[in-house]
Amino acid sequence: MVIPQLRCLVALGEAQHFGRAAQASRVSQPELLDAIRALEQEYGHPLVKPGAVFEGFTPQGELVLEWARSFLQHSEALHHDLQTSREESALAPLLERRSVSPKRLRAPGPRPEHIDLILQAALRAPDHGGLHPWRVVEFREAQRAALADRFEAEKRRRDPLASPADLRKAREHATRPPVLLAFVVVPRPRSKVPAREQWLSAGAALGNLLNAAHQLGFGAIVLSGERCFDPVLGAELGIGPDEFLAGFVSLGSVVEAPPPRSHVLPGQVWSAWIPPPASLDQPTRQPSESLNLNLDIANDKT
Repeated sequence: MVIPQLRCLVALGEAQHFGRAAQASRVSQPELLDAIRALEQEYGHPLVKPGAVFEGFTPQGELVLEWARSFLQHSEALHHDLQTSREESALAPLLERRSVSPKRLRAPGPRPEHIDLILQAALRAPDHGGLHPWRVVEFREAQRAALADRFEAEKRRRDPLASPADLRKAREHATRPPVLLAFVVVPRPRSKVPAREQWLSAGAALGNLLNAAHQLGFGAIVLSGERCFDPVLGAELGIGPDEFLAGFVSLGSVVEAPPPRSHVLPGQVWSAWIPPPASLDQPTRQPSESLNLNLDIANDKT
């Protein structure tokens, strides 16, 4: 017995008519009858009462029909489970990605060829106009001490009463990660590509960067904070007046898995739009002030 033949039998049980069963099975009526005869030969008993039109099933046919229904139901459930498993396996790198604290990262970090692949993945992000409104700065080992000096100086400017432990922690932010990058957003003055779309593109690139690192077996995290808004530090790092230091990306091998976190259910971030009643007057929606902030580069509203 094969599944297509069993499907024909079940379709006949539902339709109680040869022609409609053939149509439901997407076969011709002679092909449907051939399938029934093949099942009868396999089972060794007539399954359908004889006649040019469908007159019903024999007692043996009723038994085989119930068995076929149960078999196909379990077969379809198994197929669904296997399909779901394949789909989840395909998305596993995205479903399993987690941000990993620098405290949980150790050498070795990504090698130069890994960094190149990671950047190639970032460059594949959606990018209206192909502007690549971002860039990456790498802080190599020989420059980490100098970077730590600048992180400490920034902490002193922000908190003149910072404790030695706080200053030491600021320095560790520059020296602890095996690989440390700065992600810089660089909006381009293009009238046809609004700055907010360029920010979305930069964010998508940053997401690709993190996902690529995870796919290569490394842990990664983006840390921002007040340090990213310090103009002195920005100038020392070569951040231009029209650029934005989005954050520092730490990369390395994971030596301790991060603690589990609760997952947001898709229903919490998804909805289906329903048109409002035509009789209701809809006020014109004005962009919020927060959305306007740092977005209109062409009009210099930043």
